[in-house]
Amino acid sequence: MNKTMNVARYEYLHHVSNKRFWISLIGIPLGFVLLFGLSALLSRLSFDTRPVGIVDKSDLIQLEPDNSINSTFFEPQIYLQVFADERAALASIKANEIQGYAILPEDYLSRFQIIYWANKQPLSDVISLISDFVSKNLMVSENIAPEVVSRINEGNQITLQSLDGSQVYEETNTDRIAVPILVGGLNFILVMTSGGYLLQALVEEKENRTLEILLTSVPSREIMAGKIIGNLSIGFTEIGSWVILLGIAGVVLRDKLEFLMALDISFSYVAVSIALTIFSFIFSAALMVTIGAMMTSSAEAQGVTGLMVIPMMLPVYLFGTFMNNPNGILPRVLSFFPLSSPLAIALRMAISSVSQMEILLAFVVIFSLTLLMIWLAGVAFKRGMLLSNPRLLLRKKFNKETRDA
Repeated sequence: MNKTMNVARYEYLHHVSNKRFWISLIGIPLGFVLLFGLSALLSRLSFDTRPVGIVDKSDLIQLEPDNSINSTFFEPQIYLQVFADERAALASIKANEIQGYAILPEDYLSRFQIIYWANKQPLSDVISLISDFVSKNLMVSENIAPEVVSRINEGNQITLQSLDGSQVYEETNTDRIAVPILVGGLNFILVMTSGGYLLQALVEEKENRTLEILLTSVPSREIMAGKIIGNLSIGFTEIGSWVILLGIAGVVLRDKLEFLMALDISFSYVAVSIALTIFSFIFSAALMVTIGAMMTSSAEAQGVTGLMVIPMMLPVYLFGTFMNNPNGILPRVLSFFPLSSPLAIALRMAISSVSQMEILLAFVVIFSLTLLMIWLAGVAFKRGMLLSNPRLLLRKKFNKETRDA
């Protein structure tokens, strides 16, 4: 065990001192910030904040438009402007003062049809703004109390209750989806960074014969275990650093992130997701050890890490299936596969109710498959890491180990 931890310590310090680690540590969050900032900037610059006009020929409008909310860069507002007639609205649009205008025809109360004049397709925000304003005036004309009008405009609040009483999910409560997003990102980052380090290091050490020297004093299984622990520590170092940065950003921007205060996520939900993510990484690390034992050059190993992304992200590709039938056959199958399990179960728990027995069974299956992969990785490591050429074949390796046993 001491040698295992020595290998883990060396693996951790070796990669942490490498400039590639720091590029990844700083570059990934910086890339996300730049991408988000660029997307927000382009979206803001393309957002038309010019007012929208309304011409009332039906004598329905009794209320003044509520233009009291200040328009800011991050929260732009579109204001309404009531015109006395269509000629004034047309002159305003030709002067580029408004982006379009809606006409309530004289027979609106019998047909409920609004005509919108503009040179471009209106945004959904414009349609909602006009519809809400007209709806308020309709309800006022029917002498409905102002507080009732306000409540109607807020819409219904629908709460979904699972039959076993284990979950309560509100229609407007989308915070639980944040956990699958974080789990998917965490799993992706661990495999693409730490798993990539592990595979690349194994192949390079196999090429330069470093392992031949190491195996003279350290058992192969302790080397393998140490490398997995060391690379897992690298991944959690990156994740922990980003969590600290996010916490600092949350404190600094707490006035702009009020929605975070409303998040209601259970501890058990997060704990299950994180535990499955750890098992998934150990499985993927053992799988990469097995693959690394069969590789003869670092060039062959470069494309292997990318292939790991496909099974991990299958729940994302099949998001519609999860939404429509979270307890169907395919979502259940993916819940028992180590690479896709963290995201699959997190999505199912966010959308529907997953029984404790099924979660426990998933842990048992994934734990068993992880142990099996670790054993297979140990066999492959022992037989293959000293072979630089020819390539180790799994079939030959497995048959020989079975005869030896």
